[in-house]
Amino acid sequence: MKFKEYLIYFLLKILNSLPRKLQLLLGKFFGFVLFLLSKKRKEIARWNLEKCFPEKDSIEINLILKASFFRLGEALFEFLNAFWMSDKELKKLIVNFDYVEKACFDMDGSKGKLLLFMHNPNLDLVVRATSLFMPVSGMAKKQKNKIIDNLFKASREKFTERIFNPREILELMDFLKKGKACLYAPDQDYGFKNSTFVDFFGNKALTVKFPYIAARRTNCDVYLFSLERNNQKYFANFKKLNVFGKNLEEDLRTINFEIEEFIRKNPDNYLWSHRRFKNRPDGEASFYPENLLRKR
Repeated sequence: MKFKEYLIYFLLKILNSLPRKLQLLLGKFFGFVLFLLSKKRKEIARWNLEKCFPEKDSIEINLILKASFFRLGEALFEFLNAFWMSDKELKKLIVNFDYVEKACFDMDGSKGKLLLFMHNPNLDLVVRATSLFMPVSGMAKKQKNKIIDNLFKASREKFTERIFNPREILELMDFLKKGKACLYAPDQDYGFKNSTFVDFFGNKALTVKFPYIAARRTNCDVYLFSLERNNQKYFANFKKLNVFGKNLEEDLRTINFEIEEFIRKNPDNYLWSHRRFKNRPDGEASFYPENLLRKR
């Protein structure tokens, strides 16, 4: 580890030692700074919100937009919590921990479990929380920034059995065949390969086929896991989905619907700054205006 990484690690450790209430206040401040400085990402998020919630007026959209950036700032501290917080401390923050623990204990131990989650700002805390209920593996792509990649890798590998890269999809399915649990986020546009267009908030969204393929080939059960924050604590949502690997379109519609339902209840707790609708069906115009597209 280089000096710069040691320094960042030391500073993050100090931030993690702050009282939780102060962490969340500072997080909101960082989020406000992001809101002011991240002009392009802010406009992408605004565009997505306007297209996904056409029934909301500009005042409501702006409130959700600002709140989502505040959540991004708070997520910095939730990432630190995911890395350094003890199991005992995190369990105390999950108000329905005992209920979810019992539900996980009652799962069919002979079948693999594909645990879907969303790109919420606090996704690393979601990964960490899942590991409290069962041993889990996951999948993550390499980050362009080496320091950030090393931090993410250290955090995720600390609490999982294994982190697969996107090229190791067959190895992940072998884990599922052995009755193990694997985390997977299906809610981004991963490109045309092994994806198909499915409605998401009334818009065609390129949706990855992997959950359907995994259920079909491994006979795994498919769940959706999320954390809802209420003040300083969390409510864990753990729902078994009707995804059986028998009908591609039906399975992917079910997944998108369940993710959409969660987001509708918690619209600020989602990463709206991602170009979720960047790829379009043949012959369809770009979803985003030219100024919001990535420059090549």
